[in-house]
Amino acid sequence: MSVIKGPPRNVLIVTGQHFAEAPRKVDLHFMADALRAQGDHVDFLVCRLSFVSRFLKDGRWNFARQRPLNRWVAIDRGLEEFIWYQAIHPMNLKIGIFNTVSGWLFRQYGRLMPKTVSNRLPFYTHILIESGPAPLLGPEIRKMAPDAQLIYHAADRLTTINVHPCVEAVLNETIGSYDLVHIMAEALRQDFPPDAPILYLPHGIAKAAFDDAHNNPYVGSQNAVSVGDMLFDAGAIDVLAKANPAWTFHLFGKKAIPSVARPNIVAHGEVAFDTIIPFIKFADIGIAPYRDSSSADYLSQSSLKMIQYSYCRLPIVAPAFASAGRDHVCAYQPGDAGSIRDAFAKAQAFDRSSIDTGSIMSWDEAVETLLE
Repeated sequence: MSVIKGPPRNVLIVTGQHFAEAPRKVDLHFMADALRAQGDHVDFLVCRLSFVSRFLKDGRWNFARQRPLNRWVAIDRGLEEFIWYQAIHPMNLKIGIFNTVSGWLFRQYGRLMPKTVSNRLPFYTHILIESGPAPLLGPEIRKMAPDAQLIYHAADRLTTINVHPCVEAVLNETIGSYDLVHIMAEALRQDFPPDAPILYLPHGIAKAAFDDAHNNPYVGSQNAVSVGDMLFDAGAIDVLAKANPAWTFHLFGKKAIPSVARPNIVAHGEVAFDTIIPFIKFADIGIAPYRDSSSADYLSQSSLKMIQYSYCRLPIVAPAFASAGRDHVCAYQPGDAGSIRDAFAKAQAFDRSSIDTGSIMSWDEAVETLLE
């Protein structure tokens, strides 16, 4: 697919999770890289950070404290970041009456937006608001940037990532103000009104980075790789490692920690994406060990790692609820050790040459489809 470039764009990414420059790259980072390579400018507005973050265990404060807060900072050519730090940020308090009382306060979140941020809003051509607390800013952003293309980037289902209930309420009330709702899984379509402007567009991948990886990082054969720690099921990894001692299981992700230390499990922690690429490309099997979750059916299509596994023609071992749409996913029932072992055995025998990669897009192709 050829990419036709129009006038330069000014793009704002509003996220409650991802810093513009972080060791672990996600879809937003790849999209930003693709835009900047085409001459566009990208800003990150990072919210969901406050005094309370110091006492949480998600690691965001430890990263943020090393960086300038509450001001625009140039990260690289065509890339700036504003880390919004305040006294308290919207969070799920997990007790009904506390959520009810705090809901009114969190609904005012957009009105607290720093002046240096709101002053820039009219100049953006496109604004992506990621799932998380960011939709609370949607009404104010729409008001201040009436000419921008406002896109809701449904990276995750809000119930799956356990946001404050008022976030979902505000999104439902204001969904008509968005020019586009970007879903990465057809299962998410049912979460929005029938007349919502929905675009189903899976992730792209960094094709050139995978194609240019030539150094095999593995010492021996029989290597399985698991990338990411969302809903990570350490129990499934333990079952596989115990049943397959000749195989080595490589885990990537801050919270991807084995439940039992075994000699054939290597926990690499959170590392740079460029480091992970050859581990994916030269692996024999890809694993997506998601914990059982009734609201996570969309993961079969929206999971970036599963697309990366597919591009490298890896048979994939994943729970049944995350297996739809891909013939090379060898599915198991979560918590069923026999089923998990059988899925891995099936993956070992799978014909990798039969895996079709023709529908997988590059990030250049994906962002042009999304923004144009």
